[in-house]
Amino acid sequence: MLDFRVDLSEAELLSDLLWNLGVVAIEERPGSSQQTVLRTSMGDDSSGVRARVSEHFPNVLISIVYVDKAIAETWREHAEPTWVTDEVALCPSWVAPPQARHVVFIEPGDTFGLGNHPTTVLALRLGLQFCSTQQRIFDLGCGSGVLAIAVSKILQCDSYVFDIADNARHVVKANCDINQTEVKWQEQFASFDFDVVFANILAPVLISESRVIARCTVKLGIVILSGMRTEQVEKVLLSYGDFTEVGRDELDGWTSVALQKN
Repeated sequence: MLDFRVDLSEAELLSDLLWNLGVVAIEERPGSSQQTVLRTSMGDDSSGVRARVSEHFPNVLISIVYVDKAIAETWREHAEPTWVTDEVALCPSWVAPPQARHVVFIEPGDTFGLGNHPTTVLALRLGLQFCSTQQRIFDLGCGSGVLAIAVSKILQCDSYVFDIADNARHVVKANCDINQTEVKWQEQFASFDFDVVFANILAPVLISESRVIARCTVKLGIVILSGMRTEQVEKVLLSYGDFTEVGRDELDGWTSVALQKN
């Protein structure tokens, strides 16, 4: 784990940077009257994250905290399948699968999603509604590859993925093997045209990457935006003026939106 001791005045800015660098959770811990501590994990090699934080926040004190792996993974004992629809379930790879028409098995690795967060459930629901068989699909910020693997397995889509997190490529490959399907890692995604683009990332990144997302979407193609709190949606949509909303879903204060490129 990494601890970042930061002045209260810079805590929110540092959090935004950490989200952009691919963390999936940040714990705010007690500091002093003028400081707080942000704790997160970036897998086994965090040197790149530490270098980026030091570059932008030279006064932040960074320390490595070692946590017993057996203790850190006790959550696995309580993991259970997540139902996306009445026919589709996301299931931890070490858990007995439920009786569902489609089961997607997920091994999250050290720092990646299990698929049980509302933003993933919502994005996949919309994806299954708007994706068609054998379309070209792209998942930007793929994490463990849940979305791309699901539409590849269920709809036989031609799926591509990318994530800035270092370990994502290996985790996606492992999950493809578990599900006996294939997705392709695509670093030069901006030069491709995709029928459907998933972007399950936080609202500030959806805004900052809106031009890239639009550029790699074909005319009349679909973009599925997720990772937004409901109150953030309208602000995010201001950056997608070349699109028309065609679908929306909400769960536990999170909202996902499907847009069609004009």
